[in-house]
Amino acid sequence: MNSIPLVEHIGKLLMEGAFQMEINKLTPAEISSLWNSYITNTMAFWVSKYFVAKTQDKELQVILQYAVEMAEIEFEKSKDFLVGANYPLPQKFDEQDVDLNAPAICTDNFTLIIKYSLVQSAQIVYGLSLSTSTRKDIRVFYQECLNNSAELYNRLTDLLITRGLHHPEIHIPTPTHVEKVSKQSYLAGWFADRRLINSQEIAQLAYNFKSIEMHKTFSKVMSQITPSKEVKNHFLRGIAMYQKHLDIFQSILTANDLPKIPTWESELTDTTVSPFSDRLMMFKMTMLTAAASGRYGLALSSVQRKDLGTHFMRLMAETLQYGEDSVNQMIERGFMDQLPMAKEHPAVPSSV
Repeated sequence: MNSIPLVEHIGKLLMEGAFQMEINKLTPAEISSLWNSYITNTMAFWVSKYFVAKTQDKELQVILQYAVEMAEIEFEKSKDFLVGANYPLPQKFDEQDVDLNAPAICTDNFTLIIKYSLVQSAQIVYGLSLSTSTRKDIRVFYQECLNNSAELYNRLTDLLITRGLHHPEIHIPTPTHVEKVSKQSYLAGWFADRRLINSQEIAQLAYNFKSIEMHKTFSKVMSQITPSKEVKNHFLRGIAMYQKHLDIFQSILTANDLPKIPTWESELTDTTVSPFSDRLMMFKMTMLTAAASGRYGLALSSVQRKDLGTHFMRLMAETLQYGEDSVNQMIERGFMDQLPMAKEHPAVPSSV
């Protein structure tokens, strides 16, 4: 056999093997997405199991059980991808972080509200994970995650409507024709030239109010059940911040003759027994704060009245600062695992 074709054949096989190894590597975007999917779904698995155990509403219980099953599938698949690429796994949440025998912290209605709001955020995260992934198998995985989240969202929304928890529905007049914007004052938001808010601005104000109200109420119950005074004070600070944000949103809606959006504090129980570890509650707080900051950023880019943009910019800055303080609290307690880092180059010796 001619040695040249043999050498070429071996070289080709080596190149194909190297190429296969290369495409099986994870990009930084894929690493961070899978890392976060693994941690958050281990948390979602156990928290959803807790709510399944406490919920009396049979329809909600079935939906929550579906959420448990989806979370387990998704954290196991995330684990497989990371292990397959030889990455160490971050510390997961497990039965040490959730007491399934602890009393209920809230009513079934608020459980439904919590899960509905969290699934809204999950769809955004999974959409971003899909759009920033390169490997086909990972893209397929995040497409499945997105489909599962959409299914869960639709089930929760249907039940929300059935239970009458979607009120008030905000309606505005139907125009007879489309008008062109004719004055620069359309963008203004101060003093006498302030116009009424448009449909996009109403949507952002209502969406952010409902989400922040859930954050505030969930923070309230966490401040009620944590055994740590320092963690409790941190949650209380978040409650005060969120309440200020809610007051701003509602004042704008009221000034435009739009209905008052309900709050949910009455849906909490008076238990002081915590079903969750402080690590889980602090992690949940950082997630909620990051989601709030992201929503404010989206609102800032979509509202057109200058005063609304100023409000969202200021509230986003406050939320980011609170989020940074939350992360610092986690670091101090050893609750936070470090994501894989860029390669560190050796220091270049300085010339004498």
